[in-house]
Amino acid sequence: MKNFKRMLPLFLLVALLFVTACSSDTGSNSTPKDKNISTLKTVLEHTFTGPDEKLNELLVPENVQNIGDDGEEVKTEEPNELEKYVEELYKPLFTEDMFNEYVGTYALSYNITENQMKVNDITVEQSETNKNIYDFTAKVEYQGTETKVYDVEGQANFSDEGKISELKFYTDNGLSEALIGN
Repeated sequence: MKNFKRMLPLFLLVALLFVTACSSDTGSNSTPKDKNISTLKTVLEHTFTGPDEKLNELLVPENVQNIGDDGEEVKTEEPNELEKYVEELYKPLFTEDMFNEYVGTYALSYNITENQMKVNDITVEQSETNKNIYDFTAKVEYQGTETKVYDVEGQANFSDEGKISELKFYTDNGLSEALIGN
């Protein structure tokens, strides 16, 4: 009985440590926040929030790529301030090929506005058949001649490294036309 009384505190301590370890392990196994969704939301927020004062400030002729007489792009050895800024915003989020495509197609076309534009809500759903594909809808409020909310719908595909490897906007429900009209 003496041995039992001496062992009881040790037994209780071991039991307490076991319960604590199990409960903290259960917590870490709860559904983690999906980093792909976070990455996608970051891209959409950068693209559809404006005006981006720094971007507009850097859009000067000496920072914009020049096209030579033969139609070829004239590249400088060092990236200019505009290139550095766009790389800082987007490059860590995309694969190399998709970064170049996104910057050339979408990044500057939506964010060059003097009017207010902001993302009110983003809904993202992961594909049931492929864990690297996400459909999204971003509710973008644009204050042109009148304030209106546009649903921008599309799909993002991610690499196994968690970078966007493809991004498609299926529709912006008239947002691009509103930007041109203002």
